[in-house]
Amino acid sequence: RSRRRVYCRITVRMSPPGRSCVGPFDPAGSLAEFLGELSFAAYRQLGFKTVLLVEGVTEVLAIQELLRKLGKDHQVVALPLGGGNYINGNRLAELRELTRLSDKVFALIDSERKSENANLEISRKGFLQCCNEAQIECHVLDRRALENYWTERALAKVVGPNTKALGKFDKKGPGPGWHKSHNYRIAREMTVQELEGTDLWTFLKKL
Repeated sequence: RSRRRVYCRITVRMSPPGRSCVGPFDPAGSLAEFLGELSFAAYRQLGFKTVLLVEGVTEVLAIQELLRKLGKDHQVVALPLGGGNYINGNRLAELRELTRLSDKVFALIDSERKSENANLEISRKGFLQCCNEAQIECHVLDRRALENYWTERALAKVVGPNTKALGKFDKKGPGPGWHKSHNYRIAREMTVQELEGTDLWTFLKKL
């Protein structure tokens, strides 16, 4: 009998007196409000200095694994954008509001390009422009997406020996491969030597 996995995005926040409230993460909502619910002020007291906006929930976990290799996982709070639901040219006001909570806000998004010379989609161009106007450094990956950086060696250790790495602009389809929820485990297996020299690694070192 087949098993169906269901993944959902939730937030957990403290609600006095001494209770935790669980609710759905709404990517169409306010990022500044969401960051406030995460009690970013408390994070700053623990040494967190930087907010990093990333593509989605699975990217949060994967990026945290990569930041751990740099010793920055206790300095950077990763916040999911909800993919295409939030990455568009209509978010300038919210991005500016986010910079009021922290003076160190960055963004990292997929390019979704099909080839090296392909143009960014209009929605991603719009988001990039909003970041520029809000004075948020936004890095668009040189390759199509985060999983296009995984090596066959790391994939073999997590998924299986016959798993093939994606080309720089290959799209990960529903066929043989791995679920995006495995990305954090694959990121954990990646070595610094495999990441060194990529635009992804260069950007993370700047945070």
